Amino acid sequence: MQVVIDALNWICGLGPMCMMPIIMFVIGICLRVKIGTLLKCCITTGVGFCGVNLVINTFVAQVGPSVQNMVARFGLHTDIMDVGWPARAAATWAYPLAAVVVFVVLGINILMLVLKATNCVMVDFWSYNHFIFCAAICYYASGSAIIGLICGAICAIVTFKLADWTQPVVEEEFGLPGVSFPTSNSISWAPLAYLLNKVYDHIPGLNKLQADPESIQKKFGVLGEPLMIGTILGAVFGILGGNDVAGVMTVAMYTAATMVLTPKMMQVLMEGLIPFADAVKELLNKKFSGNKFHIGIDAALTIANPSCIAVGILMVPTTIILAMVLPFNRLLPISDIAYQAMWLSAYPVAFSKGNVVRSYISCVIFTIIMLFIATSLAPVHTALAVAGGYDLAGAALVSTEDAGTHLLSYLLSVVAGLFH
Repeated sequence: MQVVIDALNWICGLGPMCMMPIIMFVIGICLRVKIGTLLKCCITTGVGFCGVNLVINTFVAQVGPSVQNMVARFGLHTDIMDVGWPARAAATWAYPLAAVVVFVVLGINILMLVLKATNCVMVDFWSYNHFIFCAAICYYASGSAIIGLICGAICAIVTFKLADWTQPVVEEEFGLPGVSFPTSNSISWAPLAYLLNKVYDHIPGLNKLQADPESIQKKFGVLGEPLMIGTILGAVFGILGGNDVAGVMTVAMYTAATMVLTPKMMQVLMEGLIPFADAVKELLNKKFSGNKFHIGIDAALTIANPSCIAVGILMVPTTIILAMVLPFNRLLPISDIAYQAMWLSAYPVAFSKGNVVRSYISCVIFTIIMLFIATSLAPVHTALAVAGGYDLAGAALVSTEDAGTHLLSYLLSVVAGLFH
């Protein structure tokens, strides 16, 4: 069992640019995809992930100091340190029953496919850490490993069913045919995003507002283009962060670059992923006639969408303000602040057909809930981190914004706690 855990940790430690090509290659070989097509798809996908990482990591490195300065200038004081989603994921994989959860979820996915209870083929093995996280926090809440495994299994089943439900809107809005996003830190919010969008349909003014990128660009001309939106937002970050003129210009240019280059890097990634997904679906549909399979991958792919990028950037200062004013919040949102809103914005953007205003309002509501969950999970998150060998660096409690996005897992942990 430990050998399996070590192997999974080693593969995950390579990062998505190496991990996904390896996973794709193994799956492709098992399904007898043509070797020439398979190799090209794997390498192209890896290159795409590399490009995305370069753009996003550079954005975080350049904008991060301004965000930290905003925190200092606004006088934000908290006692729970945000250690970031990589630390959360690493601690999750260190959970003693991690390998068991992986095989349980894999078995559930296969069984549901055979029984035609789902069409989602979950190939993103890295994101299995979401189900492990659910099992782990439910174990700590209940004191029972069995209850933890059951909760992890329930999380997987619900996630796969939600992926089936949302796949058509994901395909339409994000231009990803045959692809779904069964990652529980994002898809758990899909029902709420759907309901909120229905509410917006009945709010005068908001129900008539056309605020998708195309409409914004048409209305505001050059000022509505992603390039200019990024420049303006970046300049605002720089000013709020107390930068000098050179600093404001630098932050503005890097934010503009993120708005423009991220979709282009994702296009490269899609050049590798889509042919692979099509080949896998074709082979599966031949073997299991009557099914319309879709490939389950990480919702991080939505960051190619201009609306998701715009909402994600807008949520950086908004998250800080919410962390300041919400009386129940104790988390200092730093490490995940450039990522979490892009994950949360996926389904608000999808259901609103790219409406930035609607999506932003939904993300504000989601972030309020996220901060509550992240604060509530701090004791369990800290115990999980300590068990995984994470150095707390003197912090009494740690948590992450990423942990707060696992809405379904949190609800299951509350139920699991009733059995303690």
